[in-house]
Amino acid sequence: MSMRDQATRRPKSGGDEGQIDLTPMLDVVFIMLIFFIVTSSFVKEPGVEIFKPQATTTEACERGTIIFAVDDRGDIYYNKNKVPLDRALRLAEAAKKDAPQANVVVQVDRETPAFAVEELIDAVRPILSAPPCISTDDEV
Repeated sequence: MSMRDQATRRPKSGGDEGQIDLTPMLDVVFIMLIFFIVTSSFVKEPGVEIFKPQATTTEACERGTIIFAVDDRGDIYYNKNKVPLDRALRLAEAAKKDAPQANVVVQVDRETPAFAVEELIDAVRPILSAPPCISTDDEV
């Protein structure tokens, strides 16, 4: 018997028994991937580098996805853009329409003037469903 005959010859006991068709499993995986991509919500970063103050007592902010940042000069940032104070409420209202359960988180720098944070919170107060969260670092 030649090598060619041996290569084309099939075993006598059905050779397809050890094969597993992975096509249905791949279909399910891709459908799940599409589902998670479509239903996920993305957090918009404020876009300014700040050094958060440290706190000994911190609590997790529930549903806080509307993130504003106030730098050490008192400038307000939202979605990587510097925004004036009078526009903060409109931006927060638009974000609240996208995520009705969201709450406001304010990231402040260690050197941020207190009046700037107070003015921002007063500006977005009409859309607040819970007290706003102030983002801090854990004290080590």
